[in-house]
Amino acid sequence: MDRRQIRLPVSCDVGTKQMNSVALKQEIKKAAASYARKRDLPIDDSHASAVIFRNLSDNFYPESFTSIIGRPDWHQRTTKKHQNVPGVLEMQSSNSSDTLLMNIFCHPDIRRWKGVRNLLKEEIQAISFGFPGQVHINGGQPDSTEIDMALPGVFCEAKLTESDFTQKRVDIVERYDNLQNAFHVEALPRIKDDYDNYQIIRNLLAAIQHNRRHILLCDERRPDLVVRYMQTVSSLREIGNRKECRVIFWQEVVAACGAPLRAWIEEKYGMCQQANPADAE
Repeated sequence: MDRRQIRLPVSCDVGTKQMNSVALKQEIKKAAASYARKRDLPIDDSHASAVIFRNLSDNFYPESFTSIIGRPDWHQRTTKKHQNVPGVLEMQSSNSSDTLLMNIFCHPDIRRWKGVRNLLKEEIQAISFGFPGQVHINGGQPDSTEIDMALPGVFCEAKLTESDFTQKRVDIVERYDNLQNAFHVEALPRIKDDYDNYQIIRNLLAAIQHNRRHILLCDERRPDLVVRYMQTVSSLREIGNRKECRVIFWQEVVAACGAPLRAWIEEKYGMCQQANPADAE
């Protein structure tokens, strides 16, 4: 994928703050706490990097949450346990990228917002969260890769405050059957002896295996994640595969949503609008 295919939003050129993971967590935590206090929502703000909403529903846009509880497969996705906070669900956290993803794509009007369709170059239908990638390892066995969101023609990886795409030992990465055929392996980023950007390697292998395009959804305040993504995409052997990869910023998606959801996300996540919402509805 040619680096010229990644278009930074105009606002990046006029002062958008570039943040690391820690700084963005604090920005979102501050916005979430302000949002909750204005509405007298019960929260736990004692954690260093996130607000925990005591009621799961309070972390969701009401219409989106109604859609979620009406779909057992979507509702099941919200039951994941938080990795670091006992007794808490991951999607109770203000920093959850999956929560942001579902707030947008579970909204009942998502299919009619042509701006979102145009961004993804995809009809918004048959939406799956936590789609089993089942990438082939060790001669065809399925692995445990989960795709954050799958549409009929595209897989999406959602990131927000995550610091990176994780790293893994050589023996774990090199068990993937199509690794050598798909990538110039010698060009893949390394940290010491480990492969870097492991999640993206798996996602791209899944996209190739299932014949789908791949999109990274991330915050425009995190250009470091774009660079990491590009490092892996540019290591793909086939130009056709590289052309099927894109980065879309949350701010671009939010600007293409209906006005009520757009205003809600901008307040709750501290996102400034940066695109023209004229074709949102």
